[in-house]
Amino acid sequence: MKFRNLVAATLLIGISGMLANQANAACAKITPTQPGEVYLMRGLANIFSLGLDQYGKELSGRGIENCVFNHSHWQSIVNDIVERSYRNAVSEPIMIVGHSLGAGVAPKMATSLARHNIAVAYVAMLDPVEPTQVGGEVEEIINYYLPKKKKDNKLYASSDFSGELDNVNPRKFGDIDHFNIDENRNLKGVILTKIVEYAKEPAE
Repeated sequence: MKFRNLVAATLLIGISGMLANQANAACAKITPTQPGEVYLMRGLANIFSLGLDQYGKELSGRGIENCVFNHSHWQSIVNDIVERSYRNAVSEPIMIVGHSLGAGVAPKMATSLARHNIAVAYVAMLDPVEPTQVGGEVEEIINYYLPKKKKDNKLYASSDFSGELDNVNPRKFGDIDHFNIDENRNLKGVILTKIVEYAKEPAE
């Protein structure tokens, strides 16, 4: 039984890694044809946060360039965006959506890009597991967090943050928990509407 569990775990890790590498490669090849690039970050092991795939499909249907990837690859994605910025090949504004561990990374990614003078218009965080902080000229960031009794998972601004920040309890959108927040249609509608609005207003 232990051997079977080990084999299953090994296969799961291998599949997760393969999917993550494929998503990472897709993000590196992003070639926008209209304003806006959207980055959707999954949480643990690339097997949760699958609702973000639907976000990606709906955005693609609207002609907005996007990619879904595992949160652990955020720095390489940032490096690619920064490198493209030197060639004027970034279609600003950048928008980021993250779930769980991906939500925790989202403000880090936004802060890093903003400090490279890359316009980050909008960040939506779907229930991070720890408190987070954002800095730089990020235009708007909203943390849809489920309050914990003994653990803080709110978003805070660093001293150089100059945008709009809000912590919102998402239960007003329906019966939401940590594992289905990325699939809630009402919340998804709010986030996608915001992304479309920003995509229609290219950064100056």
